[in-house]
Amino acid sequence: MSPVLFWSILVAAVPGVVQAAEPAAAVAPTPAVQLAELVAADKAFAERARELPFPDAIGAMLAPDAVMPARGAKPFLRSREEIVAYLKANPAAASARAEWVPARGGVSADGKQGFTAGYLTITQPDGTKQPGKYMTYWGRTADGWRALAYKRAPRPEGEVDNVFRALGLPDAAAWRSTTQHDALDTLLAAERAFAAKAQVIGVGPAFAEYGRADAINMGAGAGYTESAAAIAAGSDPEPVPGQSIDWGPDFGIVSASGDLGVSFGRIVPKQRPPGLAADAPIPASPFFTIWHRDTPASPWRFIAE
Repeated sequence: MSPVLFWSILVAAVPGVVQAAEPAAAVAPTPAVQLAELVAADKAFAERARELPFPDAIGAMLAPDAVMPARGAKPFLRSREEIVAYLKANPAAASARAEWVPARGGVSADGKQGFTAGYLTITQPDGTKQPGKYMTYWGRTADGWRALAYKRAPRPEGEVDNVFRALGLPDAAAWRSTTQHDALDTLLAAERAFAAKAQVIGVGPAFAEYGRADAINMGAGAGYTESAAAIAAGSDPEPVPGQSIDWGPDFGIVSASGDLGVSFGRIVPKQRPPGLAADAPIPASPFFTIWHRDTPASPWRFIAE
């Protein structure tokens, strides 16, 4: 009898000796759990923000290469240092304090990227308060969740629904065995197709076609405009379809799983604004739009902007 077989028999025969079981495979957290972690991170940054000047509060949650739309010659700031310096140069932001609460959000199938959108209040040193909205696109880093892109806008006073609701939670199983090497290319192509369709059928109908049923838009009201149909209905009317604005993406970010991403670009009016000099370039407005698709075979549709 070989020594190996002898000791195998001996171990099996001795009462109370149990052979170690194979370790169970780790179960990946569900998208709902991963989104809850992201929302908790956003709330934690909001809690710390109460004690910091607004630029430092935002800087604390930014990734080193974070992106933020800006006014001026440079439509996008593309680093934490640039963004913090830009906010500190604004007297209305430099010494202000902020508080915010996430109200909507989503996460990628791999749990590595996600977004939150909600409501914030900026308080000046004299106590003056300015209500606003914000949208943040996040990435999971070695330091935890950090903002890859951030934007905010003022809003009028009014009641809002700030009870958190998840948007577009993915079916993780649909993405588990796929590799999406062309995800960014297809996302940017969807943005271009959206803009091209708007030139033919009008901006409102294009929003209805390219938006998800649960999509949100910052809008002009106190709360977010919710649903592609409502976003389309709230678009500025066009006497002639395709004569108001045009736009296109300049760059983007996409999750490794290929189901969630964000496009960055500029919107250009097609009519010269009144009072603008004839030889002056028509000013463009920066935008970012968050996109989602349900399966690798599904089309990209915008979910938040």
